[in-house]
Amino acid sequence: MVELTEDDLTMFSNFEKITHVMPSDYIMTESSILFLVDQQVLGKAIGKNASNIKKLGEVFRKRVIVVADSPDLEIFIRNFFGNIKIYDMEVRDIMGEKAVMLTIEEKDRGIAIGRDGERIKAAKSLLKKKFNATVHVRTRRTAI
Repeated sequence: MVELTEDDLTMFSNFEKITHVMPSDYIMTESSILFLVDQQVLGKAIGKNASNIKKLGEVFRKRVIVVADSPDLEIFIRNFFGNIKIYDMEVRDIMGEKAVMLTIEEKDRGIAIGRDGERIKAAKSLLKKKFNATVHVRTRRTAI
């Protein structure tokens, strides 16, 4: 059972007030907040022309990212890294913990890691919490 703090409840409440969608989880980094929502309501949460994202950004005074949640590890990772082409995803079981190896293009490495490593840290934190998994990114060089 997960204990929600007063801050958590405020985050969920503010998100729901603006989007009319209840997030399943969120993670806060130094410069952004990432919310997980059900795949069916992703569009509603984002809003027409990302209007809800803009409002949420003003309320939280941080960059807001909304990602489709999934109980399936591979779908979750593809949703999380939706703007990156994943060439290969290998899931290994190492001593009861899943290790996910993602192979992406060299040019997408910065996007996958994020500013100050925030995106990869958020991914690692959510994967640990949801799937007892960790993620590793490797790049493949592409011929020019």
